[in-house]
Amino acid sequence: MRDRFYLACLRETVGSNMSFHCKNGNGYSSNLDRAEVYSLAQAQHAWDSGREIELPIAADDIDDAAKWHVDHQYIPCENTVKPGCSSYVAFVKGRWNGNDVFWLSDLIPTDDFSKARVFSQPDVSENGLVWLPLALADVHKRRTFDIGLLNRRSMVQGAGLRMPDWLKRQQRRKGSSGKTRWNCPGCGKISWQENPYDFEGCRDLSCDEWRPRYG
Repeated sequence: MRDRFYLACLRETVGSNMSFHCKNGNGYSSNLDRAEVYSLAQAQHAWDSGREIELPIAADDIDDAAKWHVDHQYIPCENTVKPGCSSYVAFVKGRWNGNDVFWLSDLIPTDDFSKARVFSQPDVSENGLVWLPLALADVHKRRTFDIGLLNRRSMVQGAGLRMPDWLKRQQRRKGSSGKTRWNCPGCGKISWQENPYDFEGCRDLSCDEWRPRYG
């Protein structure tokens, strides 16, 4: 059982980066160092009273899987060469993970800044790259979490959280096709439909709630 949790907002994902509720209620951010930390009791309360798009996750698991990313909005988008500098990195023009750039590495380009290859001199003749001093890029790195690494079994329920009753009921209503289950208010028969908010009519022609469906 854990006692450190972040509260993710799944609607605010940018690229592969999961976003989290920030400290002091200051919106959402993919920067883990800005994320609010909840105790187990606080995380459970937030989940019980929250929305489907919000999910508490064990902070230690998130931290262990974190990657260093750099947002292109905070660094120069043209070659930057400084006299006396002997450590440079280069990112690929026009390729992003959300807002984050891909760096040259020893293998293929990667968005993980910790794997960026450091060069003693920039090769500014390569038009497809942007060269920057290592220190200039390093100051703008931030820790992020790839939403594709989320394991609800181990990071949520396995960390001591209990799925809220309202979410259990909601998930039971959803079929594998993505349709929502309804019980007809007239005859009680089960009906599956795409619209999760309004009953679109019974499929039984003999029921008073029957309505023709188009499309």
